[in-house]
Amino acid sequence: MPERGAVRLRPMTQEEYAAYRAGAEREYAEDMAASGQLDLAAAVERSAAQYAELLPDGLDSPGMHLWTAETGDPAEPVGLGWIELRRRRAGVSAWIYDIHVDAARRGEGLGRGIMEALHDAARGLGATSVALNVFGHNATAIHLYESLGYAVTAQQMKRDL
Repeated sequence: MPERGAVRLRPMTQEEYAAYRAGAEREYAEDMAASGQLDLAAAVERSAAQYAELLPDGLDSPGMHLWTAETGDPAEPVGLGWIELRRRRAGVSAWIYDIHVDAARRGEGLGRGIMEALHDAARGLGATSVALNVFGHNATAIHLYESLGYAVTAQQMKRDL
């Protein structure tokens, strides 16, 4: 089990995966519907299709690694992390799809612990670099990622009409 500070990672169980996927699919669909991009039924269908494509074999999908983040003794689940290993000509990199700190534990610095544990796990799986996306303007996440040494590698431009 990869371990870092107060946060340890262990492979997600099938039950944890099912709960995570259902919640993530629902949240994505609700966001899409609320933004007016799709009606809720179409958004639910699209969300399920995207997860089915990314994780065709669930927890056994090649290159995908989903973990439950724990603290304490006895172990107490406090969040999760998900990375994909990507093979490149220059070696193996890891892509962080998701980190999540349970709502009741936000503000305790566990996001940093989960990220550091994911870095250790990726390194242990042979990755020499890691990348991620930040969707929307999440100042807390941006600050965390920058404080962990992440740098912006692509730019996006926006203009109001």
